[in-house]
Amino acid sequence: MKHLNIDSIYHEIILLSESDRDKLYDRIKSEFYPNNEIVAYTSDGKSLTREQYQMQIKIGIEQCIKGESIALEELAKELGYDYADL
Repeated sequence: MKHLNIDSIYHEIILLSESDRDKLYDRIKSEFYPNNEIVAYTSDGKSLTREQYQMQIKIGIEQCIKGESIALEELAKELGYDYADL
């Protein structure tokens, strides 16, 4: 039987094919970071799983890239707040 230590495990992972490595990483990720675990909440209190949270971030980035966002100063003015109060 082969003795397992960090070096031997690392070496075995390196020897895996790329697709097998991807499968291993996906399995490790799902074990340590389950997608059904609540990791955040929306401003109105809706719970978000890791996958939903990452999707919200992706959507926000895409909106910024498309110019579909406004500056905080502009939002404060629209809502009737002094920017310094925020």
